Amino acid sequence: MTFKGELQYRAKAVSGVITQVFWGLMYIYLYTAFMGGKIIEGFSISQMISYVWIGQAFFVLRFADLPKNCAKEIENGNVCYKFVRPVNLYNQWFAEHFGYKLSSTIIRCIPLSIVAFLLPKGIRLTLATSFTSFALFVIALLLGALITSAISMISVFLTFKTLSAKGTLSIVNTVCGVLGGMYVPLIFMPQGVQNVLNYLPFRFIMDLPARIYIGNIPPLEALKFIAIAVAWLVALIIIGKILINKASKNTVIQGG
Repeated sequence: MTFKGELQYRAKAVSGVITQVFWGLMYIYLYTAFMGGKIIEGFSISQMISYVWIGQAFFVLRFADLPKNCAKEIENGNVCYKFVRPVNLYNQWFAEHFGYKLSSTIIRCIPLSIVAFLLPKGIRLTLATSFTSFALFVIALLLGALITSAISMISVFLTFKTLSAKGTLSIVNTVCGVLGGMYVPLIFMPQGVQNVLNYLPFRFIMDLPARIYIGNIPPLEALKFIAIAVAWLVALIIIGKILINKASKNTVIQGG
């Protein structure tokens, strides 16, 4: 239902595409100047350009947020009505969030990808290096979206504790952005830092899928990281279920 509802917001999608094209071009020129025409650890200018466009096309998947109306219900106490319904609260919120992310991504990524493919040579998006890389890219991208939803469920628990969705999401998204290479690609960071961040869950949201697509990570290595991403997804879901269950049993509403 959330998926179908979000598909109706066409104006939102158009404005999002325009915004992401602008930011994509800005990042391309910024990183081009930074790289100075050099290849950094097998990361070429053309790969960087496609890396940026992939990140912009799937921009919605990069950030954690709460399911629709979830923050308002927690803050005003109406979440109590969900506690008495015969449904698993975590599963419902997770499905709502994933449906929102999926629909928002679809209505943005297709037109933005078309625009990026039609841009002049030197700033355009290029095709994946191989069909295998593209297939692994799709799998990694789906896992990244699920990991984003799992992290968002932990944000729901933090909102129960702080009653401030805005503050919670600001902290969570800053952590995800810095440690996941969303602000500065991990490939530009010192090797020692990369060795740590490559195995944290945040880089699996967007850095891994994009680097698989451009061929910076070969298929066999990609399979290893995809397996790690699956392990992180399972762990985050288990942690999220425990935390949400704990919050639902210890929530105080209107002093009651």
